[in-house]
Amino acid sequence: MDTELMGRIEAYVDEVWEDVVADISNLVSHPSIADSSAATAGAPFGEHVRGALDCALSIAERLGYTVGEDEGYVGFADVPGESEQQIATIAHVDVVPAGPGWATDPFKMERREGWLLGRGVIDDKGPAVLSLYAGAFLLRENIKPRYTFRALLGCDEEVGMTDVHHYLEHHDHPLFLFTPDAEFPVCNAEKGCFGATFTTAPVSGGLIRSWSGAEATNAIPGESVIELAIDAANLPAPAANADRLQVVSVEPGVSRIVAHGIGGHASLPEGTVNAIALIVGYLRESGVLGDAAASALDLLAQIHLDAAGTGLGIATQSPAFGPLTCSAGTVRVLDDGRIEQTIDVRFPDSIDADELARRCRELALRYGGAVETSRAKPPFSVDASSPQVQTLIDIYNGVTGRNAKPFAIGGGTYARNFKSAVSFGPEDNQLVLPDWAGTMHGPNEAAKESLLREALKMYIMAILQLMELDY
Repeated sequence: MDTELMGRIEAYVDEVWEDVVADISNLVSHPSIADSSAATAGAPFGEHVRGALDCALSIAERLGYTVGEDEGYVGFADVPGESEQQIATIAHVDVVPAGPGWATDPFKMERREGWLLGRGVIDDKGPAVLSLYAGAFLLRENIKPRYTFRALLGCDEEVGMTDVHHYLEHHDHPLFLFTPDAEFPVCNAEKGCFGATFTTAPVSGGLIRSWSGAEATNAIPGESVIELAIDAANLPAPAANADRLQVVSVEPGVSRIVAHGIGGHASLPEGTVNAIALIVGYLRESGVLGDAAASALDLLAQIHLDAAGTGLGIATQSPAFGPLTCSAGTVRVLDDGRIEQTIDVRFPDSIDADELARRCRELALRYGGAVETSRAKPPFSVDASSPQVQTLIDIYNGVTGRNAKPFAIGGGTYARNFKSAVSFGPEDNQLVLPDWAGTMHGPNEAAKESLLREALKMYIMAILQLMELDY
């Protein structure tokens, strides 16, 4: 790209940056957790998500886009081109629940020492705003693109992606699409997604009154709380992980154990500490539940053995996709004393969903439990040598001076739903976070401003260069 155009891009980013930050803050203020049970006309995922969508569309309209929507499932903002065929981006305005452990208000963005803090700043409200400002460069520069540019805004990415399924029933696929909802440089392959719910054998005697874990099945819990019908005086001090476990007396005959782990996204378990696993370990080492809970705890121990799925017998990897990951998220106690534990598996092409389900069933039966599959999606990939992927990787390497290659991720993004699509940043797992900052899906979610600024420049360049390709 010529030096003069790069200068205009950099000047544009400098000019609009404070508006970008203000718009991210406004979008973060909407507690937009998708909830289809709260659907109303025009708001299939509830009023909070609808509010976030309206906020994003108002930003697009102010920037000069032609805006529209697909019955509240997806919003879109267009820059008309010489052709009606589209080059597109897609980001989402829904978020996972805030969950415990926040030091700030998760829905009131805070700006601190070059970082933005708030639920959605990196996943995916910040990138959604970046995509709108990237396309708006065409409008600011009076550039009529070869193809129409469309910025898509989804509303159900974190729960089931029914939003894009609905959209694609009524609209054509774009020629090419990238989603700013993964790590740089370019993700051209996504592991398969498998979800299941284990139900243990009953724990008799009503000894476990309640148990909580993550707020969502695709999150690793940073905190877990179990309430027992046992006096706190009868609970021994933890022998392992004592600094992460707290025993509290609720009332005579009732105690509470609070576990403090390190939360995160289910697809990125490295560096996390599952808080539910801490409680499972304590209950087994202390033996306070006796034989009544042996089968249930033994099953949970296998589920929580590690993040590779070793305890479930599903550990595997492949050269193209890397290793399988397995994370346990939500947990609850049923009225009959059984415990429900969800798992979130991201699997390579060396195993399939049917085999995962079979091995999970075998494990559950071994300990007198059961399991039910909740979702299964196969691995997805786009040829790394395609002109589109090479365009994006060249842009990234040109801006950063690196020699990065396309890669696979465990996360499932919108890209897998489209005929030709990849994910393109702006997350960076190499970043060292301040002590007060956290990752996506965890408490104190943070985004580095300098990286977002760099991403905006790359997104503008990507849109311009993708417009030059033949499809």
